[in-house]
Amino acid sequence: MLRRLGPAFFLGTLLLGGACKKSQDPAPATPAPPPSAEPAPTFALSLLQDASPSGCTWMRQDATGLRKALATVEAPCERLGMAWSPDGKQGALVDRGGGTVPPRAWKVEFDSPQGLVSLALPDEGHTDSLGFDAQGRVVALVSQLEGLTRKEERGEEVFVVDGRRLPVPETEGSPGLAHAYRREGEAWKRIESVATVYEREDAAGTTALATASQLVSSTFGTDPDAPTATELSEGSEDAVRLDAVVKDKGHTEYGAWVSLETHGGPLYAWRAARELPVLMPPLRWEANDRLSEPEALSLEPTSVVELRVRGALLLVASDHSARIYDARSKKRIAQLDGVHGARFWPKQRTVTAALPSGTSAGQ
Repeated sequence: MLRRLGPAFFLGTLLLGGACKKSQDPAPATPAPPPSAEPAPTFALSLLQDASPSGCTWMRQDATGLRKALATVEAPCERLGMAWSPDGKQGALVDRGGGTVPPRAWKVEFDSPQGLVSLALPDEGHTDSLGFDAQGRVVALVSQLEGLTRKEERGEEVFVVDGRRLPVPETEGSPGLAHAYRREGEAWKRIESVATVYEREDAAGTTALATASQLVSSTFGTDPDAPTATELSEGSEDAVRLDAVVKDKGHTEYGAWVSLETHGGPLYAWRAARELPVLMPPLRWEANDRLSEPEALSLEPTSVVELRVRGALLLVASDHSARIYDARSKKRIAQLDGVHGARFWPKQRTVTAALPSGTSAGQ
């Protein structure tokens, strides 16, 4: 007896056949996700901002734009210098003074609401800078040109310091002494004195001190994020190309083109040949196969600039503004106006204490 097959049978057969066929077909390839741009690096900045009605505020700003006021002092921002302890928990502020205004200094505890403490400076000489040694102690570097004891011995002129005789340098400039003092409790202890020469009022003859090179951070020290500027010889291919692109610099400062290395290739700047050379616009780097000014730079042609490089970041700081760029994409990622002395916040440092003689690191 034959059974009549209903519509459900044929529908099931079709579905089963389709399922078998589908299981034999290769799986479609998953499309590759579109390439995404690398995120901009994070950063933190040290800034100075004019306080109201007077004075200057030291601030820390992160990449989101959030600012934290660290300390406000009664001094103009352009006279202040900063230094940081190795662990990043303390700082020092120095008002360099000028004319009839003597130098002043403060110690700052970053995580304390009442972290600003006035710091008396050594009595003799002129404190050029403050810094921190590897153990986090405050050190003052002092220049002395007056009140010196000089004697002539065997036809040689010497300074007399604590019974020691230091030959007076016979080179061009104003001979004097440089001292290093370390803060111990509420007093200063002199730890080094050398005879040196001061060529200019704003020159740091205290760099002759061995202590100066041992400081972790100093209010007069070189910023570790400052790139080396390599001068382009006149008539070189790069110099000729820059001169052809930049026909009007916007100023008449005598100088030369320099090259500074960034994560995205060289950045070219004009270095004015003043008594103390300074960097100025024009600024140019390779962007889209042509020499271009950094995006939305918006600086006066006569501005003096300081350039800082950290990883993929480029910081262009002037007297009253700062611009931050991602050197890989050549895009501006931050603009700050009405600020002074912008620089990257120093990285926390781990300082290894010196081992006794004959001791290995593994002991």
